[in-house]
Amino acid sequence: MRFIPEEKLPIENTPKMVTEKCRAIAYVIFFGLTLLPLLAALWIWYEYDWMIATGGGLFLYLVSAIVASKLRLASVPADQRERNLSSLDIAKWYTKYHLCD
Repeated sequence: MRFIPEEKLPIENTPKMVTEKCRAIAYVIFFGLTLLPLLAALWIWYEYDWMIATGGGLFLYLVSAIVASKLRLASVPADQRERNLSSLDIAKWYTKYHLCD
């Protein structure tokens, strides 16, 4: 029995945004995934209490991670899902394939 290695396709790089509109959309998604839970937790702390803000912030970061996971599954090709991608990379993939064709 002889082992024949499979030919692997090269891994694609993160897509480049060609227009300023697409780049802005990608950064809005990125900042929404990373900073929105923090800003909401700070607002909750200002309005209510630091204990409620801590719980709300943790919950919102969990929701943000779930949304990022859904965006990743919807946009990154199946053969590249094993790569570690940042929130900005996920936002760029999603913007390139769903919003700025």
